[in-house]
Amino acid sequence: MRDVVTRIVEGDMADFPDKPTKLQVLRASTLLNSLTSDETEHLAATSHLAYAERGEAIWLNGSEVDFFGIVGIGFVKMLRSTATGHDVTTELMGPGQVFGLLGAIDGTGCPQTAQAVCNTWYLKVNNREFLSIYRENTVLKEHLVRRTSHRLRNSFAMLARMSTGRVEQRIAAILFMLADSYGAEDGDGITLEVPLTRQDIAEMTGTTVETAIRVMSAWQKKGWLATSHKQITLVKPKDLSGIL
Repeated sequence: MRDVVTRIVEGDMADFPDKPTKLQVLRASTLLNSLTSDETEHLAATSHLAYAERGEAIWLNGSEVDFFGIVGIGFVKMLRSTATGHDVTTELMGPGQVFGLLGAIDGTGCPQTAQAVCNTWYLKVNNREFLSIYRENTVLKEHLVRRTSHRLRNSFAMLARMSTGRVEQRIAAILFMLADSYGAEDGDGITLEVPLTRQDIAEMTGTTVETAIRVMSAWQKKGWLATSHKQITLVKPKDLSGIL
């Protein structure tokens, strides 16, 4: 794989997101907002920024790694293999969201594959350094319990839709999952405040770009969806939810 310097020199800068700072990534995480300034700065000093290209695996199912990740810029999807051998998306993690933390806490490793949806910067937080803070932080533990319960419910629902649903259901499920975390009310609709291409949608839902274009174009004709440059608006979310 070409390194970062080579990609910049060869003119791929349009697809190369600006590099955030370690402190910016940590401070953007609502899960970690109970940390003191000293704790945050300590984690920043002992963590490392990493870059993953579109489709690159950050870790594979069953891997043992000494870090968990926080998305800085871009998106990371979590994949679980079905009995038929297909990988399905169970979660989508965006800026400020943490992935792989439970495996770091309970020592179980990585039960799912983590893969970059697009060119992504993420922070690799050292497990040992984090756990020394986590053990003494009651508020952080309470935040994690609430977040875990919410994530498990969403993850099981997403797994069911992605493994058994029709492609229309999978695309609708991804759009509503994005709307839940990154949606802004726009009249009666919801605008996703994240730049997404149809290729991104296709990769998240395990379908082809052509199929994603066909499905979303049909929804546009019905007035359920509107798109501009890498921006998607759910114009009639109630009608679109009928797909699920």
